[in-house]
Amino acid sequence: MQEEDFNVSSLVVLCAPSAIARLWEAINAISGAECHYKDESGKIIVTLESQSIEEEIKLLKRIEGLEGVISAQMIYAYHSTELEEMREEIAQQDAIPAILKEDKSADKITYSGDVQGALDTILKVQK
Repeated sequence: MQEEDFNVSSLVVLCAPSAIARLWEAINAISGAECHYKDESGKIIVTLESQSIEEEIKLLKRIEGLEGVISAQMIYAYHSTELEEMREEIAQQDAIPAILKEDKSADKITYSGDVQGALDTILKVQK
């Protein structure tokens, strides 16, 4: 039995300050959308709940299309099936990276003061 997908995301909606009250009501009237915060500069914080990514995008587009919306930007998105896929991928990975399994004596390790650069070089060699 396949698990039902569940998505929650947050948006920042920008509008003219004079449109805040009207858009607050219009957004709250959309099933799956809920306003949580507004300020006088024209920002409204909204959460979206949906059963699929496609539905989530439709909600975002609907809000973007409301008269008076300057922009609606997704800030955070959580997808339950995506989380499960990531957990499975992590579970299949080796807990100890190959570089840490190498038997190197300390006198053969060089350090030039650039830890990130050294790490990038090591990771490129492994790929």
